Amino acid sequence: MASSSIERRIRNTVLAAVLVTFAVTATSVLVANENLERAILELDLQSERESLLDNARPNEILVWNTDTLQAYYTPPGIAPDDKLPSIFQGLPFPYSGEIELGEQTYLINTSTVRGGHFYLARDISLFEYRESVFHRFLLLLGVGVILLGILLARLTGRRLAAPVHTLSDHIRGTAPAPHMPRLPESYPHATELEAIARAFNRFLGELEHYVRREQSLMGLASHELRTPIAVIAGALDVLEQRGGLESSARKPLLRMRRAVDEMTANIDVILKLTRRKSSSSERRTRIELPLLLQEISDDLARHTDAAGRITLEPHVQASVNADPTLVRMLLRNLIQNAVQHTDGSIQVRIDTHSVEIQDHGPGLPKGYLAYLNDPGADIGELTALSGLGLFIVSLICERLTWKLEVVPTRESGTTFRLTFVPGSQGPGSQQPGSV
Repeated sequence: MASSSIERRIRNTVLAAVLVTFAVTATSVLVANENLERAILELDLQSERESLLDNARPNEILVWNTDTLQAYYTPPGIAPDDKLPSIFQGLPFPYSGEIELGEQTYLINTSTVRGGHFYLARDISLFEYRESVFHRFLLLLGVGVILLGILLARLTGRRLAAPVHTLSDHIRGTAPAPHMPRLPESYPHATELEAIARAFNRFLGELEHYVRREQSLMGLASHELRTPIAVIAGALDVLEQRGGLESSARKPLLRMRRAVDEMTANIDVILKLTRRKSSSSERRTRIELPLLLQEISDDLARHTDAAGRITLEPHVQASVNADPTLVRMLLRNLIQNAVQHTDGSIQVRIDTHSVEIQDHGPGLPKGYLAYLNDPGADIGELTALSGLGLFIVSLICERLTWKLEVVPTRESGTTFRLTFVPGSQGPGSQQPGSV
C-alpha cells in the first residue's frame, strides 16, 4: 500500500497519539514520584533531626549510628573531633544530596542547626531499589503500550479507511461505456463519502448525456451532409460525362472532385467512429498491408499530384486483422496529409510491427506534436490549424488500439510511425510498445 494512503496516515496518527499520550503520562508519573519521594525523605530527615536534638546533651557532641541512620552534631563553639563518620568527611558544608557507597545509597544533609553543625545520613537503598523496580515496570508497560498502539492503529486505520477503499474500488471499476453503472450512495457513518458518491453519479449522468448528445449531433450532421455532397458529386459526374470542357475548367473541377472525395471520406470516418460497437461485433478482416498501401498510393496518384512521389518500401509481408474501412481511412489520411504538405518524395516503410510514413516538408507544427504527446490536450488550436485530419487519425488509432507517434529524425520533414500487433490486432486488444 502506498505510503501516502489514507489508511497509513490514520495508522500513523493513532500510533503517534498513543505514544505521545504514554510519554506524557510516564514523564508526569516519574516527576511526581520523584518529588513525592524527595518530600517524604526530607520530612523523615527533619523528624529524625528534631528527635535527636531533643535528646542531645548541652555542650556535648552527639554521635548516632544505626543500620539506616548516621548522625553527628557539634554544639556551637565546639569543633568536630575524630569521631566524625567517614561518610561526611570531605563533603562541603552545608551539603544536601545523594551518594553511593558500595551497594548502599545515602541521602545526606549537612546544615547549621541551633548554632551548631548537624550531619545526617539516611540509608535510602530500599527507596532506590523500589524506584528501579518501578522504572522497569514503566519500561515493560511502555513496550506493551507500543504493541497495543500498533495493533490499535492497524485496526483503527483499517476500519476508518474501509469505506474509502470501497468507494475507490467502485470508482476504479467504472469503465467507460454508453451506460455506466452508478456507485452505491450508502456509507454509514461517512456522510462525506456519500456526498462524493452522489457527486460522482451526477458526473456520470452528465457525461453520458454529453456523449449521447455529441454522438447524435455527429451522426445527424454526417447524414445531413451526405445529401449535398451526393448532389455535388452527381453534378460533377454529369459535367465529366458531357466532355468538351475547356482546359481552364478542368483544374477547378478536379479540385472540386478532390474536395468531395475528402469530405466523403471524413464523413465515413465520423459515422464509423460514432458507432461505438464492441470488439465482438466489430467487422475484422485479414488485411495485407503492402497491397492496401499500393491501392491507396495508386488512388492518390490518380486524384492528386502524388504520381511518382510515393515510394513503398515493404520489408516484410505484414498483415493485420482489423476493420478494413478504418485501416484504409487511417493510412489514406496520413499519406494524403504528407502529399498535401510537401512537394517532395514520400517514403512508406512497412515492417513486421509498424508502418512508417516519411515526408520532406516543413515539419509538424508544435500544436500537433503537443497533441500527439498528450491526446487529452485542448484541440482548439488543432482545429484552427488544419481541421479534422490529425484528430480523426488519433481517434482511429484509439479505436484500433494502434500507437501513433512522431519519430525524431535528423532530416527535414515528418515521420509518422503506426505500431500494431501483426496478424491478430483488433479493437479491445492491448496496445503494444513501439519497435
